[in-house]
Amino acid sequence: MDRNTITGFLLIFAMVIVYQLYFVPAPEPATEASVKTTATPETGAAVAEFPTAASVEDSTYIARTATLSSDVLTVELSTDGGIPVLAELADGYLDYWNKQPIQLWNAGSSDMNWIARGEGSYNQRFDIVSEAADKVVLANRGDGPLRFLTYTINGYLVDVDAEFADARGEVGFQWQADGAHNEKGIDVERQKSSIYYREQGRGRDYLSEGTDDSADIEDPLEWVAFKQNYFSAIVGTDAGFQSGKLRSLPPAEPTDTTLTMRYGMDVTLPTQDIDGREVAALRFYFGPNDVSKLNTTGWGEIGRVIDFGWWIFGWINRNVIFPIYAFLASYIGSAGLIVLILTLLIKSVLFPITWKNYVSSAKMRVLKPDMEALQAKYPDQDDAMQRQQETMKLYRDSGVNPLAGCIPQLIQMPLLYAMFRFFPANIELRGKSFLWADDLGAFDSILDLPFEIPFYGAHVSGFTVLMAGSMYIYMGQTMAQQAAPTQPGMPDMRIMAKIMPFFMLFFFNKFASGLSLYYFIANLITIGQVTTVKKFFIDEDKIREKIKAKQAEPKDEKKKSSFAERLEAMQKEQQKKADEMKRQRDQARKARNQKRKK
Repeated sequence: MDRNTITGFLLIFAMVIVYQLYFVPAPEPATEASVKTTATPETGAAVAEFPTAASVEDSTYIARTATLSSDVLTVELSTDGGIPVLAELADGYLDYWNKQPIQLWNAGSSDMNWIARGEGSYNQRFDIVSEAADKVVLANRGDGPLRFLTYTINGYLVDVDAEFADARGEVGFQWQADGAHNEKGIDVERQKSSIYYREQGRGRDYLSEGTDDSADIEDPLEWVAFKQNYFSAIVGTDAGFQSGKLRSLPPAEPTDTTLTMRYGMDVTLPTQDIDGREVAALRFYFGPNDVSKLNTTGWGEIGRVIDFGWWIFGWINRNVIFPIYAFLASYIGSAGLIVLILTLLIKSVLFPITWKNYVSSAKMRVLKPDMEALQAKYPDQDDAMQRQQETMKLYRDSGVNPLAGCIPQLIQMPLLYAMFRFFPANIELRGKSFLWADDLGAFDSILDLPFEIPFYGAHVSGFTVLMAGSMYIYMGQTMAQQAAPTQPGMPDMRIMAKIMPFFMLFFFNKFASGLSLYYFIANLITIGQVTTVKKFFIDEDKIREKIKAKQAEPKDEKKKSSFAERLEAMQKEQQKKADEMKRQRDQARKARNQKRKK
């Protein structure tokens, strides 16, 4: 193993470490927060406390709870503040640990405030005017500008009309909540948690996931999402949130498993005249990150709360992969079987591309003895240019395109990366079991370790082991007949192919088991394709005969492609520059020698 190969290994290992440090970050301590925190006597957990004036003193007041409920959602409203204090899903979504209905934030951590100009106290106390399952009306006990709050529920949506007296066209809205830990792996859950938002007339944006980040609002916002991996609490308004600030930050202690992320927004929004009443209207969405359910909000790009990836990768997932998965799920109950069928479909679509890669690889194997002969003929670094020219001449005379194997790989890359983003973001896999995996949306474990291995974890993922093993076999197949590097300084890819599966054990151990299952099945299919094609469809003896016949053609009958002509021109120009540099070095050396003699 030469120095360059070792350097290649170290760089790959460094990339894995950098990913773990910067893309799967440990929670950072909260500093310079825009809100202070206090501990609740019930849980001891830190909760938000907005800067407020003194609460309204009323020794006879007893806070009550009003309940809104639909067939999929239950929301509890406290008359002390008139705010939602609980949002619990009733649609079969359960947390991983206690198998209880999902709650979007920790008890006692959600706090909202409506602030109008001239208001004496931010904290309001209300009486229940009317209460029904789908509608609750609250009236302010005091004489502040906020007079009534009307909540209406429909599915996962909760509409709120806040009626003010003399708000002068604009009110402030503050909301902070601590995201509840509902999934199997809190590290990945926290990594996928952040604030997403959309500026009116522009695209979706978000704060950095899993870290302390903030944004000042410059343009009106259509909606703001306190987003976790599979569930979100979202608020939006047609009037647009105006000036203000958004902030998300992890818990102060990295070992804190009570919450995923602390969310906060402090904004203003205009009021509207509705039948002579000054009203600020909001719509909340408390529910899963499911495209069909998110679209009930009517907000633009709301489906992009689900992070299927950017640019073409996200487009592929949203418009191709997810519709196919949803179609299969409507007929097949096993998520693992759906992954298998989806993988078969993808590999079938890609087979014409991979076929070209197989043919190109076969041609390169046939040329392997000729390549080794050139390497032996021009072994020195000073002969690199001549060796390169002879190599390209060999390709041209043999009718072999050295890029033919690379292009199919490049074409496949968008889809391969799209799948990497699809499985961890697809809520359809959450809670679905397959073989030993109890949740394809989280990591699987065939062995829980009594200690933590740095960059690996405290468990052994079975599907990751299978994926890495199949990758080792596949890369062994691919590299078995590959020649050693023909250029000095190039790492030996045959050795790197043996090391790469080991790195994948660390890289994928905490990822969604559905992702590792997909890559395992894809590798098995690829191994089968390579074996079948090599044994039954590609005859290297016939390829060798064609290449020899091509090489035997008279030189004047061969036409160079435009690419070959450009490449040859570039090589000649490089050779010319190299000769000129060599001539200048020789002259300089000769001048120094003459100077020494004098």
